[in-house]
Amino acid sequence: MEQYKPSITVGEFKEMLSHYPDNMLLDFSMLDFNRLKQRSPTLVQVEFNQQVYRDSSNNVVVENLGQ
Repeated sequence: MEQYKPSITVGEFKEMLSHYPDNMLLDFSMLDFNRLKQRSPTLVQVEFNQQVYRDSSNNVVVENLGQ
């Protein structure tokens, strides 16, 4: 089973994106990007209009949030 990596650093993400022009679109695989939210001095959370989590069987579950 592939190792689950829930987080990367901002630096790692910026490095991955640095190879692409600024006008390219990011596709979040059917998730609707909402915002970036700083949760602590060392954590920024990417928020979507869907809730994504793993259930007790380790399956990924996606639920639309009420709007």
